[in-house]
Amino acid sequence: MGVALAHGAKAQMPGMQMSAPPDIVSSLHRYQVPAITLVNQFGHKVRLHRVLNRKDPVLVEFFFTTCTTICGVRSAQLVAAQPKLAQAKMKVGFYTISIDPEHDTPAVMLAYSKSFGAPPPPNWQLLTGTSEQITRVEAAFNASNPSNDKMMHKALTFIRGGAGKPWVRIDGLMTTEQLVQQIQTAVAAR
Repeated sequence: MGVALAHGAKAQMPGMQMSAPPDIVSSLHRYQVPAITLVNQFGHKVRLHRVLNRKDPVLVEFFFTTCTTICGVRSAQLVAAQPKLAQAKMKVGFYTISIDPEHDTPAVMLAYSKSFGAPPPPNWQLLTGTSEQITRVEAAFNASNPSNDKMMHKALTFIRGGAGKPWVRIDGLMTTEQLVQQIQTAVAAR
């Protein structure tokens, strides 16, 4: 049974590629989120498995604060999406996970989030942990970078419409409107 996606794309089954807006590829997956505890930009512990399996929709992206290419664009996009989602009465938890945990301490991530005017938790949590923990999370989402060069990371967005629903994996950069549409479609999917 297919699940309708934005722009008329259809998913055949989890893990299969689907059509999507130009320059992005969407696919459905079932991921096992590791039961680890990370730390957010305020230094508070966050049980990843718990927050990503909540009943409300969630979005996950990987980033690092010293990125000079796509991370800033994607962070600004998350800020721009917040009022559009609020207007649609959609409560979505955003979780961006640092792939540079040695540098991205809670204080560094807090300054980064403030530079974008990011809303505070629970709306958007920037997360860090040990290198081992981050590697486990990346592997769980099949987002590992084979080169181990953080500058070569991919633009990946993961959206889950709610507990029990599959994850929508989006490879590529989207516009804010496309992001909001992808979230709305993931929430509406059965």
